[in-house]
Amino acid sequence: MTTIVCALLSAIGFYFSIGLGEQWWLAWLAPVPVLWLAFGKTKGWQVFLAAWLGCALGSTSILRAYLGVLPAPVIMLSLLGPSLCFAGSVMGARRVQRAFGAVPAMLAFALLWAAFDFLVAFNRAGGSVATPAAAEVGAPMLIQTASLVGFTGITFLMGLVSAGIALTLRLRTALPAVLAATIFAANAGFGYARTSAPPDGHIRVGLIDTDTRVNAIFREDGKMTLQTVEAYTAEMTKLKDVRLIVLPENMARVMPAWRDETAGRLTVAADKANATIVAGFNDWSDGKRHNMAFAATAGGGMPQAYIKRHLVPGLELPLYTPGTAPFVLANGTGVEICKDMDHQRMVRSDEVATTPRLLAVPAWDFGADGWSHARVAVLRSVENGVPMARAAREGLLTLSDRYGRIVAMKKTGGDFVSLTGDLPLDGRGGNTLYDRIGDAFGWLCVALGFSLAAMSFARRKPRSG
Repeated sequence: MTTIVCALLSAIGFYFSIGLGEQWWLAWLAPVPVLWLAFGKTKGWQVFLAAWLGCALGSTSILRAYLGVLPAPVIMLSLLGPSLCFAGSVMGARRVQRAFGAVPAMLAFALLWAAFDFLVAFNRAGGSVATPAAAEVGAPMLIQTASLVGFTGITFLMGLVSAGIALTLRLRTALPAVLAATIFAANAGFGYARTSAPPDGHIRVGLIDTDTRVNAIFREDGKMTLQTVEAYTAEMTKLKDVRLIVLPENMARVMPAWRDETAGRLTVAADKANATIVAGFNDWSDGKRHNMAFAATAGGGMPQAYIKRHLVPGLELPLYTPGTAPFVLANGTGVEICKDMDHQRMVRSDEVATTPRLLAVPAWDFGADGWSHARVAVLRSVENGVPMARAAREGLLTLSDRYGRIVAMKKTGGDFVSLTGDLPLDGRGGNTLYDRIGDAFGWLCVALGFSLAAMSFARRKPRSG
């Protein structure tokens, strides 16, 4: 019964924090029940099942958005993969505790959970979309470690704190919890200091979306595409003094017969608004299909095009040809499209190479996952020190600064929804410590975590406490 209760408590914590959960603080506590179980005398197979089941059940929050939309194998992998990694981290920490004691066990769980989280992000289909670190975007002061070592640093800290609490509760000794509280406070202090820096300027940004005009991407109808562009253009005239306008992903289909006219109308709109316009289209050209964004600047002539490089498995991968290169305008506006932002290595490489002033991100979410997917993109802003303007159909219109703080946000749905706000600017992206050292911390977690686990098996006389 104790095993079941611990599994269910962890499941509840994960359900309301990771995935589609929104209670960031629960992510620090969700592992505690199964870790408390692991550090006791419960049989190993029961601990493994409790940890796996707790994380797997907790991850089912994603079903609210993806069930019936994504292929069943993709959903199963999303539920079972991270939960098996979590269970492996718990078992590794259990073994280290028996071999070396409490403090090494804290470190082992943190290292292993971060290591698995890091390795899972090599999955080209999903990237880091499933990282538990994304839950902490709700508390910007706690995620600034990402600017130093990437999202794995947040996962590491969450693991260290939860293991410290569990060990204190199990062993009734204060040291693990004191260490956990000290580390949590130090991370928060760093976050407070970093986010206290004032910006060096602002840019007025407008985001626009409608969820009612989606047929234009499914039909080979030039008139419908141009009508869609005109409808968005009419909404742009309602925005005051904006210098950047971002529209959603896949607004309408573009065929060679009306490609130039579509691009030309965006050029006229950009000139009239005296703004940069970034808009997503479904492009068919040269016998290939692309998820593309046009970027038009005032006085800049015909728009330039960026092609999405990371495609949604089961929905886009079989149909689209991915792009091959990053994109930034001369005015410092970088462009990514939706799922591109799930892949921290690519985004980091882009920011280092192009050093944008800000990112414009057309997107298309799945309704219920609006905040869940937006906060993964926000992590990229923190890692690379670049503010972001993200316009998502069936999601959120979001402005966030380089520290991951939400400047303005509005839910989309129904007819036209718009949002304007002053986005803080501070230097250029691609200049954080994480940009300079890359995934060094992730690989360090892999090396130290697995080494510590291996060493625990080599110890002949495990400790009992």
